[in-house]
Amino acid sequence: MSAKKFLASVICLLLVFVAGTRAGAARGGAVSSVSDGAHASAEQRRAIRRRASKRMSKQTKERRAGEDVWGGDHVRLMLRDGGGALEFDCARGEIVESLKTDAQGDFDLPGTFTRGSHGPIRVGLAPAARPARYVGRVEGRTMTFRVKLTDTNQETEAFTLTRGSEGRLWKCR
Repeated sequence: MSAKKFLASVICLLLVFVAGTRAGAARGGAVSSVSDGAHASAEQRRAIRRRASKRMSKQTKERRAGEDVWGGDHVRLMLRDGGGALEFDCARGEIVESLKTDAQGDFDLPGTFTRGSHGPIRVGLAPAARPARYVGRVEGRTMTFRVKLTDTNQETEAFTLTRGSEGRLWKCR
């Protein structure tokens, strides 16, 4: 190898090292030596992941109730963007809007409610979905709500759910 090529290679390596050191210092860390560079970059990568994790946690807190499960005795609610699906002991329901609460934690959401039946369902006689409103309140990790059937003005008992719980159902037989 000629002296010119060798000198050009050394200069290139030196420039890459200096650029890496400046980039590390710009992110909040400094590389002290060549042997310390690998260790420092691993620490920098961990710091970047921690900051990203904190940003994610903050975003998660700020979003609406979003894609999760709430459960209690006789009911399970699977929320998703744009609504949710409810499963009761002998019925099912659908919420057709995203769960949004007011400043006090109250909500009133449109949806449907379909009663189930004992035993097999005859062909052509499947239960029809009825219009309903899901009215309740969210306080921390606890939600309480009632189902109000809008076509008959009937109202169910209050259900209490806990966020992250699958609930406990006693299915019709």
